[in-house]
Amino acid sequence: MPEAGDEDTSVRVAVRVRPQLAREKIDMCRTCTSVTEESNQVTLGSDRMFTYDFVFDMDSRQDVIYDKIVRSLIEGCFDGYNATVFAYGQTGAGKTYTMGTGFEPGINPEEEGIIPRAVHHLFEGIKLRKEKAEENKEPPPEFKIHAQFMEV
Repeated sequence: MPEAGDEDTSVRVAVRVRPQLAREKIDMCRTCTSVTEESNQVTLGSDRMFTYDFVFDMDSRQDVIYDKIVRSLIEGCFDGYNATVFAYGQTGAGKTYTMGTGFEPGINPEEEGIIPRAVHHLFEGIKLRKEKAEENKEPPPEFKIHAQFMEV
C-alpha cells in the first residue's frame, strides 16, 4: 500500500507547524502541538490527532517542504498538467514565509519560499529542455506559461 502523500490523487493536504513568535515566548506560551512525520500526524494537546498527506514540524526547512510537496507539481507542468499550491491559515500562521511572498531584498536563498523556488524551477526546466532539444538536433519545445498570484 502506498504511503500517504505517494498516492495518485488530485488534492493533497500538508500542514506546517510554525515556531512560536517572539511575543509568545515572552508571554511563556506553551507549545500545544506535536508532529509525527512518520505517520503524517499532528497532535493537538494530548489527545486530538489529525492525519494529513504531509506534516512538517517547526524545524522543517523551506527546501525540504518544496521538494516533498511542490517539485513533482512543477515537473508535471512540463507534461502539460496544471498545478495549484494554496496556503490557508489565520493571520500569523506562517503563510507568507512558507510561500515566500515577503520579497525581502537580500534574503538568504535557503529561506526562499515556495513561489520563488517554483519560478526558478520552472524556468530552469524550460532552459534544460530547450538545450536538450538543441543537443539532439530537434526543434525546441514550445512552452506557454499562465500564472496567477493572489494574496488576501
